Amino acid sequence: MTTLAEAKQLFGGAIRGEGMDCPCCGRWGKINPYQITSTQAKGLIWMFTNFPAAHWIDLGRAPEWLLRSKPMATAKWWGLVEPAAKDEKDTDKKASGKWRLTDKGRAFVLGRTLIPKYAFIFDNGCFGYSSDMVDIRDALKKKFSYEELMGNTMQRLA
Repeated sequence: MTTLAEAKQLFGGAIRGEGMDCPCCGRWGKINPYQITSTQAKGLIWMFTNFPAAHWIDLGRAPEWLLRSKPMATAKWWGLVEPAAKDEKDTDKKASGKWRLTDKGRAFVLGRTLIPKYAFIFDNGCFGYSSDMVDIRDALKKKFSYEELMGNTMQRLA
């Protein structure tokens, strides 16, 4: 029999590598490396050029290309954007749908700061960053790759 503390240690170590099924609940887990993509970078540029001040932007009114990919939900991991607080009375929605560029996001768009190349994500949380850094120009070159993101997880599911 494994204690909860032992299971957490085992699972925590495994999800940083190849991934594994949780010994407590059976859920598959793996920390995935995300890179900022060209779609995210273009979304940040769209926000900056259309709303240069730190205004809340209702992304429901954004261009279709931006709505299809929902890039702000992942750009938040680098602190480039932030979501508005959800109205607690509206129980039908998970989020407000409003976002704004942070100071760091504006600096990134202007080419004044670098961000880590990878954010390491599990269960909608960031567990750290790579030491490699990128700028907005690097991000504009990066296309999203499902295979790169999923890596060995796809082999496990086959």
